[in-house]
Amino acid sequence: MKRILAILSIICCATGILAQEYDRLFAQGAQNIEDKHYTQAIGCFQKAIALEPENSMNEYAYSNMAFAQWVTGNSADAIKSYTQALEINPNSISILQQRARVFIESDNNDGALADYNRILQIEPRNAHALFMRAYIYGAKEEYQKAYSDYNTLLSVEPRNNKARLSLALLYHKAKRVNDALMLVGLLIDDEPENGEYYYARCNIEMSEGQTSLALMDIEKAIELAPENTTYLVTAAQLMLAEGKRQQARALLDKAIGLGHDRNEISDIYRRCTAK
Repeated sequence: MKRILAILSIICCATGILAQEYDRLFAQGAQNIEDKHYTQAIGCFQKAIALEPENSMNEYAYSNMAFAQWVTGNSADAIKSYTQALEINPNSISILQQRARVFIESDNNDGALADYNRILQIEPRNAHALFMRAYIYGAKEEYQKAYSDYNTLLSVEPRNNKARLSLALLYHKAKRVNDALMLVGLLIDDEPENGEYYYARCNIEMSEGQTSLALMDIEKAIELAPENTTYLVTAAQLMLAEGKRQQARALLDKAIGLGHDRNEISDIYRRCTAK
């Protein structure tokens, strides 16, 4: 009997030592992430998981390790680690969202779509998942599904102007130009000091050949955000369309002076200076 008790005591002691070492490695991994020492963090979490493969905290060890792998450019490894975390807790919305983000950045929209579908099974009115699924449906030109998600999102968050703008841009992509212009107009009425909306309307007008209207909108956008180089380059393109090469070049010079990559606009620049 004493022998058995001694053996049990040794086992309990060893188990306690393993648990302490697991906790130490986990805490060190978390601190490494905080300090942006991502490679060291990955090593700590790998050692912790190997030490106690059945530890319930491995859900977080895998997800933290996945984040470190993603930050260091190892997207495939990050997806594997997020997947292992989800094997422990299949209903973790935060981990599903994180994996979906990596899927999108890896050009795997189908993988992301599956994750957003799962999130919306768990939480049907999750605003982030509705927004991102609508974005994916729009990219796949499944317009009715995208409209449905945007409208559901706007029923949850009626003042979500990011969703309203995305819906307007989707209308434009689907050739519903009047609907797009009407919705952007409502956004401008709602936030008249937001240059992004004038820029969006400018792009719609440009695509419809309405150069004068587009120029008015981009000038307003520049007035609101004078250091936005994208607005300046767009205005230069419109000036060129109206044959105003000198004004166009001045806008490009300003954009370059503000840090815009000259190589990106070299063709427009040549057209401004052509004899």
